[in-house]
Amino acid sequence: MRFYYSSILLLTVLTVSSAIAHGRVETLDGAWSLQSGQYLDENQQWVDYQSRGLTAIKVIAGEYFSFTTMQQSEAAAPTLWAAASGRLVYDGTTYTEYPTLNSFDASASFTFEYQLEVLENGQIAWHTKRIENGELKELEVWLKR
Repeated sequence: MRFYYSSILLLTVLTVSSAIAHGRVETLDGAWSLQSGQYLDENQQWVDYQSRGLTAIKVIAGEYFSFTTMQQSEAAAPTLWAAASGRLVYDGTTYTEYPTLNSFDASASFTFEYQLEVLENGQIAWHTKRIENGELKELEVWLKR
């Protein structure tokens, strides 16, 4: 019985790995936890999310997204850093958010290049990078929950 379950797990991991390697993963649906990230601030300095105490969850369902980012510190209760929800479009290499509700002055859309990776432990990592006017502005790594 143990061999049976191990075989199924291995087959599942290999199938997902093969699908990702060959660009056949067709959905980002699900819940994602932010693992790491950095952004280019208004002074053209890279800021690491961890140094700001940022944590986030993003949920994608069909053509919609929603995320909440909180800032945590040892001295105070967590506070809202950013939140948004709206429509999305993705095609296997790019992902575009069209926020309809947000906690910040959002532009009409945000486009990210992305790649999915199956980690050794079987988890799926989602690597994103946002480029605006030819300049890299943000890098993030999310793990599927």
